[in-house]
Amino acid sequence: MRETVLPEVLFAILTAVAYFAGKYIYKKINLVFLHSVITATALVVLFCYLADIDMKYYEEHTKGLRYLLNLSVVAFGYLLYKHYEYIRQKGAAIFAATFTGSLAALVTTAVPAFILGADYQTIITLMPKSVTNPIAIVISEQHGGLVYLTAVMVIIAGIFGAVTGPWFLKLTGINSPLAKGLSLGSASHGIGTAKALEMGALEGAAGGLAIALMGLFSSLLVPLFAMLLRLLKDASLLPLWQ
Repeated sequence: MRETVLPEVLFAILTAVAYFAGKYIYKKINLVFLHSVITATALVVLFCYLADIDMKYYEEHTKGLRYLLNLSVVAFGYLLYKHYEYIRQKGAAIFAATFTGSLAALVTTAVPAFILGADYQTIITLMPKSVTNPIAIVISEQHGGLVYLTAVMVIIAGIFGAVTGPWFLKLTGINSPLAKGLSLGSASHGIGTAKALEMGALEGAAGGLAIALMGLFSSLLVPLFAMLLRLLKDASLLPLWQ
């Protein structure tokens, strides 16, 4: 029991210290590539490397943190409850926007990769980048993608959207709290929603809803894209895949 609990506590402390250190560094230097998530991840990896700790061991003994992460995502449901009436009135627009966002995210990933000659596995690996990690990993695994690379791409997409999203929304003159939350949640899942929550409760609620809907729509659309890609492969339209 002690052998299990002690590493969990130590790694939880390590992760928390790395996060707050990353947040402090990002505030002080304010460079995109030093975003708190990137810096915290780098600090944890560096510590494990110097201490000769296998990352698999770290992963196995951070289940408590992952459980808390899942709870934090579910907690967005409270914000949805608080703004239920407003969101219900905008239901059709929300569904249309997130479906279009999901389709756009898949098309803008698959088509350029297809044109540049990427193989089936690479395209499948990249496609779920705008879906929250637990769902993205399952989608990638089910259709033959590289799960760990998918996880990395999801994190990169989240950080990029959280950093550039507010600037882009300001540039385009989008002031609607609902639109801000949906756009950040759709493009950048959890990290983007955390940024939306900094803007306001409605933005956070919309971002949390977008995470769920993006996961739903992507789970339905990716199999269709995968089927189309396999048909192209079988038709020998992609010589690089043979």
